[in-house]
Amino acid sequence: MAKFNLLEGPWIPVLREGQVVEVSLGEALLRAEGIQRLETPSPLEEAALHRLLLTLLHRALGGPKDLDQALDWLEEGFPLEPVQAYLDRYHSRFYLFHEKAPFFQIPDLPEKDPLPWTKLLPERASGNNPTLFDHSTEDRVPPLSYAEAARALLVHQAFTPGGLLKRLGVTSAKGAPLAGAACFLAVGKTLRETLLLNLVAYEPQGDEALWERPPLRTQDVEGERTVWPLTGVARVYTWPSRGVRLLDEGQGVRYMAYGPGVRPEEVAFRDPMVAYRQGKNQFLPLRLSVERSFWRDFGALLPGAGGVWPATLGWASDLEREGGLRGQLRVLGQVADQAKILDVRREVYPLPPGLLDPRAQEDLDFALKRAEKVGEALRGLAYRLAREVLGEKDPKELEAFTRSLPLERLYWHGLDRAFPGFLEQTGQKGAREAWKEALEKAVLESWRATRVFVGTQGRHLKALARGEGILAGILQEVRA
Repeated sequence: MAKFNLLEGPWIPVLREGQVVEVSLGEALLRAEGIQRLETPSPLEEAALHRLLLTLLHRALGGPKDLDQALDWLEEGFPLEPVQAYLDRYHSRFYLFHEKAPFFQIPDLPEKDPLPWTKLLPERASGNNPTLFDHSTEDRVPPLSYAEAARALLVHQAFTPGGLLKRLGVTSAKGAPLAGAACFLAVGKTLRETLLLNLVAYEPQGDEALWERPPLRTQDVEGERTVWPLTGVARVYTWPSRGVRLLDEGQGVRYMAYGPGVRPEEVAFRDPMVAYRQGKNQFLPLRLSVERSFWRDFGALLPGAGGVWPATLGWASDLEREGGLRGQLRVLGQVADQAKILDVRREVYPLPPGLLDPRAQEDLDFALKRAEKVGEALRGLAYRLAREVLGEKDPKELEAFTRSLPLERLYWHGLDRAFPGFLEQTGQKGAREAWKEALEKAVLESWRATRVFVGTQGRHLKALARGEGILAGILQEVRA
């Protein structure tokens, strides 16, 4: 009954020697130096696959205990013997199909009312989830290969949002660990560097991966009978958010049995790959937004705002500085409105070694506050233009015309392009002046487009002339 072992069968897409190929879990770990990176179009797959690889290394090596040990592994490579021994020990727990212990699944989950596999991925059409990148329907589900099914299973357990369930005595279930959080991933020149950049100092005592426990059964999740504390890196990275049993059709998967997973007991634990902001009485994970790029929310993480950078980012910055690495920061995740997924995102930024140094943090605080202040001023200018063009109209009409103007939208678009270059310069002489120049350029370009948009009739020209006076004040503020 055992079929498709993830430690042996190819299913993880990677870039190696200029080509995208699929490798097994064992090959990704034991030959990470020869792999450039994981290569998948899905940001959610990228996050989920890295968390699986990191869990295996943490548990196999029992570390790293500190930065010095990580630097040793950077110079000498991972100790492969304990990694291989660990994989051999849990080999039987990595079969995608297994009578007693299918990977990340519940073996005796009832097949009544099976769901299409599209339920596993937020990008696909399923139930009331809006279609993002898919035009299939639930009654005509294309088959999914075993490799794709394994990746989809990981994504679902890491990112499924909370909502109605109505199965096995459970009306609604909570979201997965990354359902409402932006996931930070530091990426190096090779997969080994990437894993080291995110392999934070680790204490194995009291932690465990899902496959180190006896397999869950239906009776364990019925009525949310099983509750685990949401703590421990390996436990959180391999959290069974939902009960799933993939139904094998011989060459692929179309449907699955489905039900509740383990109910999380909220405790004071911070996911190393998640940033947190200060809420009213607690720290809340920072989320992605449909309306704005993620960098604009970096200010919530600065010391003055009481926020918390993800542990992986601090670890990666230290490893870069001490080990001579240069990494890239990827922010991965989804934008959700309760159970509905509105967008799936991957944002890429430079990761300078001194990003978390006080001087760099001050530069970042300056840049974000100045950008927001100028943005507010442009919003006011746009509203003033609307009043000059339309006169004393209904406030809703004025607001609609204000939003239609390209002024503020193009301003932020210009800063989206400029911010990565500024981030590279933070903490260095001239960083703030360079940002002021970027602000001025973004303001002027957005104003030129707005002039064309408004028109050339008398009232349009009059509105623009008055707008020029306001614009001069904004530019003076930018240059200050």
